[in-house]
Amino acid sequence: MTGSGKSVIVVGAGVVGVATALCLQMEGHRVTVLDPKAPGTATSFGNAGSIAIGAMYPTGSPGNLKQVPKMLMDPASAVSIRWSYLPRMMPWLVRFFAASRPSRVEQISRELTSIVPSAAEAHLSLMKAHRIEGIVKPLGWLKVYTGEKSFAGTLEERQTIERLGANVQILNQDELRQLEPALSPRFTHGAFQPDNHFVTSPLKLTEAYAKAFAGLGGRFLAEKVTRFEFDGDRVRKVVTDLSMHEADNVVVCAGAWSGRICEMLGFRVPLDTERGYHLNIASEDGPKLSRPVVIGDHSFVLAPMQDGIRLTSGVEFAGVDAPPDFRRIRRILPLAQKALPGLSGNITREWMGHRPSTPDSKPLIGLAPGIDNVSLGFGHGHIGLTLAARTGNILADLVSGREPTVDLMPFSADRF
Repeated sequence: MTGSGKSVIVVGAGVVGVATALCLQMEGHRVTVLDPKAPGTATSFGNAGSIAIGAMYPTGSPGNLKQVPKMLMDPASAVSIRWSYLPRMMPWLVRFFAASRPSRVEQISRELTSIVPSAAEAHLSLMKAHRIEGIVKPLGWLKVYTGEKSFAGTLEERQTIERLGANVQILNQDELRQLEPALSPRFTHGAFQPDNHFVTSPLKLTEAYAKAFAGLGGRFLAEKVTRFEFDGDRVRKVVTDLSMHEADNVVVCAGAWSGRICEMLGFRVPLDTERGYHLNIASEDGPKLSRPVVIGDHSFVLAPMQDGIRLTSGVEFAGVDAPPDFRRIRRILPLAQKALPGLSGNITREWMGHRPSTPDSKPLIGLAPGIDNVSLGFGHGHIGLTLAARTGNILADLVSGREPTVDLMPFSADRF
């Protein structure tokens, strides 16, 4: 489908960019995706695989902030900062702390409720339209704890998302054993969100969306955007390292690199990266999990992907350019083996990616400030996979000249 609509450049071939490009191409627009990397092979590759329709609670909260000093001193904790990077990220941190006040947490959670609960429906509709099967399963999302104290520390989050409509089931020790018998019997408390979906291979889902997009006439070009040419308040050309492209509209979905793209466009956004790590562990003859399991005491996830058990953990602040440091994620492996007895130490892959994160845990979705034909779709933090198709639907409305079905003011770049 080449369509007679607008010519649109989508910058970024992660799951958000590809889903957005597919939604636009389905509208009859002529869409080209620019990214030097193949679709889904950067940050979208390595997440824990949850379409988390209960993920309305922001990363920053009063309870979480109390734990930060302890986490930073613990070599096996889920949060670390490379101290040489701290001066550069201070403006982001100041905004993060401001967004972590109780009143702001409640407001942010309510604003996220306008887009998050419908995220699974958006994915399922997109997959159904293109006969994508066998990758996403309705298996839920489980968090487990070894005692009352650690479980009680999550009460505020659970009460907030339940109040906003999330289905959360509290499980005791026996119920946990019935649901996931391979887990250690040490776990005594659990919170199960049965309505979440599990993506058994995030890469394959992105590739399936990319195949559908190409089948409708969409183009992928392995090019890096270097600048933009303007005609008044509109972008006229997108300039890359290899070519120049005229466009009626531009959509920025470049993940953690979107801040640099915005600077090329003439404005700044407070975007940083929560760098995340995973280890892929061979599981052919090992213990079996049915769904992703969050080990709440230590904030890591064990996810039974198609190619092994994926151990994901880590929020590291060091920017987009620093090399990875796998020492912390490797220190977590013994904890994972205690949580899942029989888990092997056969690591088949170690990986690091860049979550594009805003201080208030809300993505930037909407029109770029001061530019008539540029839209934004980035900054999703921990819920990029979750919101990919939902973001694509919203941006397709904007580019097509329709009023979106959701109020985009809470997600506007102007909020900063």
